Amino acid sequence: MMFRPKGKEVQIISDGKVIYELDLSREKDREIRVEYEGRSNIIVIENGDIYMKEAECPDHICIKTGRLSKAGGPIVCLPNHLIVCYKESGELDAAAG
Repeated sequence: MMFRPKGKEVQIISDGKVIYELDLSREKDREIRVEYEGRSNIIVIENGDIYMKEAECPDHICIKTGRLSKAGGPIVCLPNHLIVCYKESGELDAAAG
């Protein structure tokens, strides 16, 4: 069972807490720095998309994930306890059933 993302609304979650809720269709281009235990990540909002530009972590999987897409999963930086994901609408996706 999966929940379908609602529009272009995303959440940035740090250490299990939502620190930003953003509507990418309304956001201006900018960078967001998120700190965790002395390390940081830089998240970029650009032309209605969001991606991880920089990360102080050993593997940089979060950067290699690329732009957040509705077809793919979230952007996750496990060492820095950071997730960038679409906000769930609460509507079940019947195709995922």
